[in-house]
Amino acid sequence: MIKQSFKLLRHFKIEWMGLGAASLALAALLTFHMLERHDWLLEQEKTQISHSAAAAEMVISKQLESISFTLSNLRSAFIPGWENQETKRQFMEERLKTFSSVIPNVRAVTILDKSGVVVASSAQTLIGQSFAYRDYFRTPAATPTQDTLYVSPPFKGVSGDWLIALSKVIFGKDGHFDGLALIFLDSAGYKQSLNALRPSPQTWAGLAHADGILFAWEPNNIGSTGQNLAIPGSLFTRHMHNGKTVSFFSDTVYANKERSLAAIRTIAPEHLHMDKPLILAVGRNLDALSQAFQRDIVFAFTIFLLTLLTAGFGLFRSQRARLASTAATEDAQAHMRELSQQLTSFFELTPSLMLLTDKHGTYRKLNPAFEKALGYTKDDFKETSLFDFIHPDERERIREVSDNLQEGRPSQTALLRFRSKSGSYRYLEVSIALQGEMFFLAALDVTNREVEKKRLRTLAYHDRLTGLPNRALMFDRLQQVINMASRERKKVALLFIDLDGFKAINDSHGHDVGDAVLKTVARRLLELVRSSDTVARLGGDEFVIILHEVKSEADASRVAQKVIDVVGEDMPLDSGVTARVGTSIGVSIWPDSSTSPDDLLAMADQAMYQSKKNGKSNFTIAAGTFD
Repeated sequence: MIKQSFKLLRHFKIEWMGLGAASLALAALLTFHMLERHDWLLEQEKTQISHSAAAAEMVISKQLESISFTLSNLRSAFIPGWENQETKRQFMEERLKTFSSVIPNVRAVTILDKSGVVVASSAQTLIGQSFAYRDYFRTPAATPTQDTLYVSPPFKGVSGDWLIALSKVIFGKDGHFDGLALIFLDSAGYKQSLNALRPSPQTWAGLAHADGILFAWEPNNIGSTGQNLAIPGSLFTRHMHNGKTVSFFSDTVYANKERSLAAIRTIAPEHLHMDKPLILAVGRNLDALSQAFQRDIVFAFTIFLLTLLTAGFGLFRSQRARLASTAATEDAQAHMRELSQQLTSFFELTPSLMLLTDKHGTYRKLNPAFEKALGYTKDDFKETSLFDFIHPDERERIREVSDNLQEGRPSQTALLRFRSKSGSYRYLEVSIALQGEMFFLAALDVTNREVEKKRLRTLAYHDRLTGLPNRALMFDRLQQVINMASRERKKVALLFIDLDGFKAINDSHGHDVGDAVLKTVARRLLELVRSSDTVARLGGDEFVIILHEVKSEADASRVAQKVIDVVGEDMPLDSGVTARVGTSIGVSIWPDSSTSPDDLLAMADQAMYQSKKNGKSNFTIAAGTFD
C-alpha cells in the first residue's frame, strides 16, 4: 500500500509538472498571439492613416491645380484699361463671382492693382480697400515671377476668420509688376473637407503652411487654428528637416498634446511652382488604441487564469480522492483526461478564426469563432475542400501559398475572400502554417476594414447627397472621354446645368425638401442619358452631363431639351410637397469650343449664364473659344 502510494505521489508530481508545462506553453502562445495582434493593429492603423493622408493630398492637390489654372486665366483677362470699360468690368465681376461659387472652400476671388488696392472682387465689400501692408501682397510684389503660385501663411481676415491667399502676379505691357490675382481659401471650409476625409472618429487631420502656422484642424479644438508648429522637436519641424515629402511618426503631437500615430505629407505638385508648400497630417490617438488593446489582454488572460485555476483545483481534488481510495484510480484518470482536453481546447476561446485541414484542403477541425463568423457547422465542411469556399479570383493564390509551405517555406499570410453560408463573401486575413500532414489556419475577419476602405475611396470621388461623381471625378471622366474621342475622331458635348427656382424651394420648404429635389433631379438626369455618359454634381444646384459621342450640335441640343422637359416636370416628394424647378443650360462642344477640359467647362458655364439672361428654362450653345 505504501509502495502504491509512493507511486501515486510520484505520478502526481509528473501530473503537476505536465499541467505547469501546458500552462506555460499556453501562456507563451497567448502572449505571442497578443503581441502579434498588437503589431497587426498598429500596422493596420498606420496603413489606414497613410491611405487617408494620400487621398486627402490628392484632393487638395487637385484643388490647387484648379486654383492655379483659374488664376492664370484671370491674369490673362485683365488687360490695361479694362476697368474703364463698363461691359468688360461687369463681365469680369460676374466671372469672379462664378469662380468663387464653383471652387470649394473659397472665400473670395480678388484683383489688386500694383499699389495693393482691390480693383475687382467677388466680395463687393473689398473693392477699394488697400492691402499693401499684407504679406500676401508684399512678398510677390518684392519678387514677382511669371510661373510662381504664391502661397501666403495663414492670417486673420477682416472678419476674424483664418484665410490663406493663393496668388499669381499680373505684369503690365512693360513687363513690370502690375498687380495680383488672388483667391482666398477659408479655414472653415477646409475643416469640413478634412473632417470628411478622416477615416474614423478616433482620428484627427490638420493642414498647415510651410512656415508652421496651423490653418485647419479636425476635430475642432478651440485655439488650434493659428498655432505655430515650427518649434524645436515638434513633428512638423522633424518632417520639414528630414527632407522627405512623406513621413510617419509615433510621438506626442504639439497641436493637441496627444500621443499619436501620424502620417505627414508635403503638398507641393512640381508643375504648380508653389513658393511655399502646404503640410498635411492625419493621425490616430495612441492612448485610445492602447486602452482598447489592454482590455483585450485583460479579457484573454482572465479566461486563461480561470481555466488554469479550474484545472488546478480539479487536479488537486482528483489526487486527494485517489490517495483516499485506490479504487477511484480509473475515475481520477478519466477526470484527468477531461482536464487535459479542457486545456487542449483552450484555443477555442480566442476570437481568431481557426481551422485545421489536410494537405488537400479537406476539413479536420474548426473553432466556434469560425462557425459564428461564417455561419457554417462542422458538418458543412465534411468531405469538402477548403478551396471550394475561396473566391474564384483568389484560388490560385491559396494554391500558391500551399505549394510554398510544402516546399519548406515559413508560415504565409494572405488576404482572401471566403464564402459564408449565406452566400456572401467575407474578407479574411489568414495566416497559414504546415505541421506534418496538417495545415493550421488562423484568420481575422477584416470585412469592415475593407468595406471602410472602399467607402473612403467613394467619398473622395462622389457627391454625398446624390451619389453622383463630384468635380474631381468629373474632370477625370471628361479627360478620358476627350482622349477616346481624339483617337476615334468623334465629338464630345458638355452640358452645364443650373436649376431655376431652387433657392425659392429651399427658402420656402427648408433644406430637407431642397435635398429631396436635388436627389430627384439627379435620378431623372441619370435616366435620360446613356450608360456610357456621365452625370456629375459640381455643388449647390449645378450639374454637368458629359455626352461621350455626338455627331453634331443637334445631338447635344436634343439632349439639352430633354433635360429641360424632364427636370421641369412636377416632383411629388415624400413630405407631401410638390416641387417644380426649371433648368438653364450651357452647352460646349469638343473640339469646336475648346480643347481643354477646364476651358470646355468654362465655355459651358458662360453659355449657361447667357441662357439665364435669355429668360431661363432654355439652353445656349457656346460659340467661339474661351477668352
